Amino acid sequence: MELGLFFQCLVNGVAIGGIYAVVAAGLTLVLGTMKIMNFAQGQFYMLGAFVGYGLCEVLHLPYAVGLIAAFVAMALLGAILQRFVIRYTYEGFFHTVLATIAFATIVGQISVITFGKTDRFMSPVVKGRTVLGGIVMSNDKLLLIVLGVILIAALHYFMKTKIGKAVRAVTENQETAGLQGINSRQIFIITMAVGCGLAGIAGALILPVLGARADMGVSIFIKILLVIIIGGMGSMPGALLAALIIGLIESFGYQFVGGYNELVLTCSLLPLLYFRPGGLLGKPFAIPE
Repeated sequence: MELGLFFQCLVNGVAIGGIYAVVAAGLTLVLGTMKIMNFAQGQFYMLGAFVGYGLCEVLHLPYAVGLIAAFVAMALLGAILQRFVIRYTYEGFFHTVLATIAFATIVGQISVITFGKTDRFMSPVVKGRTVLGGIVMSNDKLLLIVLGVILIAALHYFMKTKIGKAVRAVTENQETAGLQGINSRQIFIITMAVGCGLAGIAGALILPVLGARADMGVSIFIKILLVIIIGGMGSMPGALLAALIIGLIESFGYQFVGGYNELVLTCSLLPLLYFRPGGLLGKPFAIPE
């Protein structure tokens, strides 16, 4: 394999892995704190992409505005979902699963009716390519990697703030956190808002590279579900590591086997699940009663 092609695959893998990492971080945050699986996470990703498309490509606003708007809009929608739907389905784990599946289905159908199944593409944010030592890299993909790292760093910083420490306290023990004066309901709303906001901004991030499509939420959710299972249910470091690994496997697999890369991905990860059923950095997940 040529060195230039190797680094091209490496950049592509890190770029897509970064997107998986951002979306998976949001889902892992919700799963770890609230002990629920948000099956609508992919739809927040899709809606974020269309928010970015509408603002940047239709209204011709700066890309930064599209990113911020995608995060804020999806954070608000996530908070509304938590406050008026999920809050009343805490009777059991599968109640919240069904609630988020229903929400995802409704959003998906409305999106297909509204946007159709046509791909919507955005003009390059940073035109041209960068050449390093004879290796040609798309500037948009390099920007994607940089912004993905910034978002993960921002989430890490958020978890060290007062609110982030409250989130971690609720994650460890909700009853003990309540005795310390932490309002779990408010923390749940904040957690859902941040988790869905991360999915939204990831959708806007990928827009210059892959565009927006009404059914893109379903495909990425399958990948994200695989990420958190491989990384370890509820483990943030595990999710980030698994996202990078899966992105690289997809990139190199597509180069060698084309459309069969999904099969290569699945076959390469099955042995890991056999030897590490709890994931890379997690423990076996017990469904809450």
